[in-house]
Amino acid sequence: MENEEKTALVEEVAKGFESKCKDKLGERLESLYITGSYAFGKISLDRPDVNFLLIIKERTSPQDYLLIGEICREIVKDFEDRCSVRLEFRPFRFINPKTKSDCEIFLNPIIQSVEEIKNRGCIFNKWFTEGLKSANKLLYGKDFLKTLEVGEITKEDIFHGALFDLAFFTIPLSRAPAQYGKEDSDLLFNEALTSGKMMCYLGIEIAMTEEELAKKEYTNYIKNKETIADFYKERYGEEAAELVNKIFDARENYLTYKNERKKAEEIFDAALRMAGMIQHKLSSG
Repeated sequence: MENEEKTALVEEVAKGFESKCKDKLGERLESLYITGSYAFGKISLDRPDVNFLLIIKERTSPQDYLLIGEICREIVKDFEDRCSVRLEFRPFRFINPKTKSDCEIFLNPIIQSVEEIKNRGCIFNKWFTEGLKSANKLLYGKDFLKTLEVGEITKEDIFHGALFDLAFFTIPLSRAPAQYGKEDSDLLFNEALTSGKMMCYLGIEIAMTEEELAKKEYTNYIKNKETIADFYKERYGEEAAELVNKIFDARENYLTYKNERKKAEEIFDAALRMAGMIQHKLSSG
């Protein structure tokens, strides 16, 4: 598939999901955003990754989740003859594709409610919220993120939530080999790659100084991934930098590696080893 055709198809999937959310959830949506690399025009066509943030008014109900599930199933069905829309509720639920295709488009809906955000003061955690605030496009409703004041991130904030965040990433990944056989090497590769990237970002905040956190320098690495390995070499050492390079090389060469079982296991190994290094950094202060 030519790049122009792939770009148009990614946009069609994104617009289709947006339209279904407005139709089925309109009155329940406080805000609907597109976030991440697609929001600022840096999406990879080898592995197009479309991230949405849905903020539900008041608190989420079971009916909201049932409707979102319906939307997700429909979008997969709508495009099954043209591509495989891969649903991912990161980092805790990677859904097996109903159909496999050489053309894949990854869809990640983040679901939060106004009450959840107000209770926590952020979306999942402060650094993740700042990442969303730095790369988003409002599609519908109020600009909730614009008015959301996260507050200064401190080392205490990071250490308070980091062990929980790390477990959030590593526990599902560590169980993934029980789900994926040799015929599913691409699924293991993708989950290990996605989880590994998230761990790389988490490790940056953990290793930053109070001054760097206050200046929100961690957001720089979201848009400048080529500098991450240098950061890890300085703060964690050569071995950690090599793991980071391995993970981001896999991201850049997704189509080349996706069906190689050896590479899937290599990235799985790299992601969990990275988690171990980050945990050691936490325990050593």
